[in-house]
Amino acid sequence: MLLRFRKRRRCSVQEPCRGGAGPMARPRALGKGLGALIPGAGADPIPVAGAPGEVLRLRLKDIRPSPNQPRKDFGREGLEALADSIKEHGIVQPVVVRKLNGGYEIVAGERRWRAAELAGLEEVPVRVIDADENRVMELSLVENLQREDLSPLEAARGIRELVEKFSLTQEQAAKKLGWSRVAVSNKLRLLNLPEEILEMLHRGDLSEGHARALLSLEDLLEQIHLARQCVDRGMSVREVEEAVRKPSKGKETRARRSSQSVLIPEPVLRVSERYGIDVKISGRGDNVRVMLGGLSEDEARRLFEMIDRSGELLFPDK
Repeated sequence: MLLRFRKRRRCSVQEPCRGGAGPMARPRALGKGLGALIPGAGADPIPVAGAPGEVLRLRLKDIRPSPNQPRKDFGREGLEALADSIKEHGIVQPVVVRKLNGGYEIVAGERRWRAAELAGLEEVPVRVIDADENRVMELSLVENLQREDLSPLEAARGIRELVEKFSLTQEQAAKKLGWSRVAVSNKLRLLNLPEEILEMLHRGDLSEGHARALLSLEDLLEQIHLARQCVDRGMSVREVEEAVRKPSKGKETRARRSSQSVLIPEPVLRVSERYGIDVKISGRGDNVRVMLGGLSEDEARRLFEMIDRSGELLFPDK
């Protein structure tokens, strides 16, 4: 059997493929959330005259960054590394822009645009979309939240901004980002920590795992005290979790004397950690109060439907 192979012309950044020369390489995915928000973001780019949703080439000087870009620091070292990659492989994923005041404004991809300038390119592939100010801000926030180098604190603050600016539920924000609701909830919970601990998280003195373990402590002063110990002693996440579950002598005394503080059982801690649910338990004896946070209305309804179905098993004496 004779097999005949046709050699494919390789496309460069400076010259997109045309006619029968074969399609340009498919752009790397923007991320599930951003890709879903930008029409045609996953399609093969076709050079056109600039119709919304399609791809063309623009001179760098005809493109300007958005003043609403949430990311202010792009990092020189990272830009230089990306510029080197662009020199070797070209820009695979087009910059997303919109027409504005006779020019083009970046909606998503400012980092690629800056790196292309460092790489000495004169033109870049762009996808033109129709977008108003709110749309631009939303897409910029989503793109920023999908960065690989995003710190936990940056992610938490970015999600909060997305939720507050566009009046989203956690489920809606998760859908836009292509994340799970639990992941969104866990990030937002970090913002409940004291500012001193958030600063430790920002500096990298504490990991996200350390911070989430500290959230199990209701007393802010105890959170700060344990966080300082963690940094001073180089404690692991597991050690912090064990310290949280094993209260100090003074804390045991308060738990015995006061109805406002009880230890959270191990199964409850596991559920809270796994599903991103805030659990607060107070009271004692036959008068224990349980408060759950981080649930959507549908999740709360399903929870009580399950309790209703299993009522006889859960409350045999009721």
